[in-house]
Amino acid sequence: MNLQATATTGSTRRLTAMAVAVALAVLLGFIRLYRLPWGGSLSLKILPLVYLAVVHGPRAGVAGGLAAGLVTLIVDPVILHPIQVALDYLLPYALLGIIGCFPAWPRLGILVAGVLRLASHVVSGAVYFAAFTPPELNRQVYELVRDYSGIALSPLLQQWTAPWLYALLYNASVVVPETILMILIAPPLIRRINRGFAPDRNV
Repeated sequence: MNLQATATTGSTRRLTAMAVAVALAVLLGFIRLYRLPWGGSLSLKILPLVYLAVVHGPRAGVAGGLAAGLVTLIVDPVILHPIQVALDYLLPYALLGIIGCFPAWPRLGILVAGVLRLASHVVSGAVYFAAFTPPELNRQVYELVRDYSGIALSPLLQQWTAPWLYALLYNASVVVPETILMILIAPPLIRRINRGFAPDRNV
């Protein structure tokens, strides 16, 4: 009976944590730290979801991420195709749950999740937003790399590389700083919050 009550309490605690994390993520998404000239913006929206994954494990992190992605889609939708919706809203948020697989190394988990989130956004951008690629972008990047490094990356001159390059540059300008920010502030903040508290994990 005590075990059942403990399990029920743990489940209730996780559900409450998920609801609070999703609400905070959506709220923080409206508070932009910096708006990039080409449309992206930096915020602390994923911080509550990082905390959720680290403290309550990957399953809670994935579920909370999916819920946050759905709410974000409802609040600020950009819909071109069902797969694009999954790649831009559902999968990147759900991938934050991977951080919960690295409870002893949260910074590594944040880095892995950041790389996978970037890959998801890049695929979406290259496939569904290729029409927004600036003309001659790949040639400009080729010349920039050649002039400053002396390395001639001839594949950049291929026309098919332009949408992928644009998607990478556009999304990296948001995901990379966001990931670095989480690596710097999330682990010490989580330790401070959980000081003297044994987290309830269900990995």
